[in-house]
Amino acid sequence: MKWIHNLLKCFSFSAVLFTFEACYGTPEDMYEDEYDCAVQVVDADGNGISNVEVTVKESPSGTKVFADTTNNAGLAYVRYLQSSSLNLEFSFRPLENVDFQPKDTTLQIGGRLENGITVTLDHK
Repeated sequence: MKWIHNLLKCFSFSAVLFTFEACYGTPEDMYEDEYDCAVQVVDADGNGISNVEVTVKESPSGTKVFADTTNNAGLAYVRYLQSSSLNLEFSFRPLENVDFQPKDTTLQIGGRLENGITVTLDHK
């Protein structure tokens, strides 16, 4: 008879846990879509610039979202979260032995950037 009592307690406890999870769980719309975006950093002639750090921050919060360094072709890949009206602050900082000026820009993103972003840096 005691095992039936313990079995009923187990079922009752699991029912309470299930109800708590159903009522107070994480809302489904709390998860945002995550997108990848190709960023190409070029000079005035259209040649890719390597060794440029690309940093993405959310605006106005200033939360750093992602950072990458361009490869030999001047490409970097960044990731951002989709929101209804999201402003992304891009910072382009040349690293050692790169003779270009840094650049900052802000873009308002309304979805996925299908074609990526191309940014031209000026020589020092």
